[in-house]
Amino acid sequence: MNRPEMSAVQRGLHAGLAVLALTLGAACGPTYPKCDSDTDCHKAEFCVNGLCQQCRGDQDCAAGQRCSSGACQAVPGYCTSTTDCGAGQDCENNACVTRAESSVAPAPPTPPSTGCTLESLYFGFDDDALDDSARNKLGDAASCIKQRGIKAVHLTGLTDPRGTEEYNLALGDRRAQSVHKYLTSLGVEATLTHSSMGEELASGTEETGWARDRRVDLQEK
Repeated sequence: MNRPEMSAVQRGLHAGLAVLALTLGAACGPTYPKCDSDTDCHKAEFCVNGLCQQCRGDQDCAAGQRCSSGACQAVPGYCTSTTDCGAGQDCENNACVTRAESSVAPAPPTPPSTGCTLESLYFGFDDDALDDSARNKLGDAASCIKQRGIKAVHLTGLTDPRGTEEYNLALGDRRAQSVHKYLTSLGVEATLTHSSMGEELASGTEETGWARDRRVDLQEK
């Protein structure tokens, strides 16, 4: 049986429906998450290879995240400061890394301050007598010896270069003996020994320098 032909009205209606279907299809666009451009995706999403994704690259993610398979994911061990890391770790280039052991040996501990020192005593020209300044210094020296519990002190007498070698050796010895006797009178119980170097260590070339040569050095033993 032959199929009846459509009337002109039917043909027109059918064509109109086809055009409408095409128009509606074009207006709706691809079904999400498929896309042709970013406008087909939700806000803050991007069209990548025909699919809506959260990111194209790391630059689209927040700090501490990276773009992986189109999604922003947290970076393991990300940090902004050492306080974000665990014990024994430092933050370097936004990553927690184990702190390297220092190859530098720690500085030796600073020895405790003794609080006092034994100072040299100075004398006048061709003199072995102790003046007030020397006695005051020896009083301080006696206190220091007792305070620190010093067990022994050696006294060395010296002179300026003027005079003969023999005379200067004898003068240096007398100066050392004067200091020895005065410290003993102050109740110093440390072992005291003395000797003379005479002019051997003299370095002065005029009165200012010679005044520094005329002395007794106190050396803790």
